[in-house]
Amino acid sequence: MTRNKDGLDKDLIDIKKAQDGDLAAENAVLTACAPLVKAIARSYFVIGIDGDDLVQTGMIGLMRAVRTFREDEAAGFKTYAGRCIRNAILDAIRKQKSAPVSDVDLEDVFLPSEEQEPSRLYIEDETARILSETIASVLSEREADVLKLYLNAMSYREISERLGMEQKQVDNTIYSFKKKIKKILQANKNRD
Repeated sequence: MTRNKDGLDKDLIDIKKAQDGDLAAENAVLTACAPLVKAIARSYFVIGIDGDDLVQTGMIGLMRAVRTFREDEAAGFKTYAGRCIRNAILDAIRKQKSAPVSDVDLEDVFLPSEEQEPSRLYIEDETARILSETIASVLSEREADVLKLYLNAMSYREISERLGMEQKQVDNTIYSFKKKIKKILQANKNRD
């Protein structure tokens, strides 16, 4: 946070102005915090949801944070905003039938909608099973462990603590399995 000549945080002043309806101040806060939104959104990889959609959802969470932040709370604005952004993204992920967040299994990511005709459900279920098995066969044990935790919406820090890895190792592992999954999905798409 930057301080003005009176020693007050400029960001807090802009937040208060935004809460009073000053659109220029709100835009200043949103612009200043956009990199935070992008960083948080980038940490989530969900099949069926575009990364840009997650950024947009995160920006909505940031707007909510600007409007509901109270300076007298224990957390600073960036901490509070980060929580609001994550919550907005996780809510969007939970709403996607193709990407359940809690207790995710690899096969669950590819499960079809229940609202389709039985023959189509069977074909999609078989496709999901085959994709799941294919993905599981190309991932190392570490990649599979990280993927399961990642699909359960754990942060890099939480994954690193749970598996006893450095955060950079988690990041590299996620990058690795994303490449492998994209390659498999692209190959599957080309077969259709």
